[in-house]
Amino acid sequence: MKKDADSDTFIHISLRLPERLRNRLKEEADHRKITLNSLINTIISMYVSYNRILEVSEAIPFSGALFQEWLEVTSSDHMEGMAKKLGPSVVRQIFAFQGIDFNLDNLIKYYFEPLSANSGWYLFNTYFEGMSRKVVFRHSHGPKWTAFLKRYIGSIIQSATGTEPEVTIEDETLTFTCK
Repeated sequence: MKKDADSDTFIHISLRLPERLRNRLKEEADHRKITLNSLINTIISMYVSYNRILEVSEAIPFSGALFQEWLEVTSSDHMEGMAKKLGPSVVRQIFAFQGIDFNLDNLIKYYFEPLSANSGWYLFNTYFEGMSRKVVFRHSHGPKWTAFLKRYIGSIIQSATGTEPEVTIEDETLTFTCK
């Protein structure tokens, strides 16, 4: 068994794929200049992390242009109201359906990180500073999206921890401090 830099243990498995699917996967891997194995690992990882969130929340993906138009025509107040109302209930439903405890550590691992990696909503990082946990989100969608994320993420964190996080905003970077 080989180990990578993250100390994951690798195991060998065999897959039976229709030849047509294997050829499409190989073409995609070649296009991305990665191995077929890397592509399959990426697809499986994306499914078990991000696609499960989409399925359970009954998400409807739409184009970047449609998203930008939605931001233009929707008022900040309306977006903040939706965020505060829907954020905690939607995420709680996802966690309950998957049998995941609804707490900050699991929010980071099973919600904030997968959305960061796959949704285009934001880039995400977290770190400890003294006795506080900093949860940081950066995006490039403008002030209305900042307002939405402030309410959406803040209400989800408050619902999971029982405490309202302190929020600082600098340009399009939101930092939530959880004590």
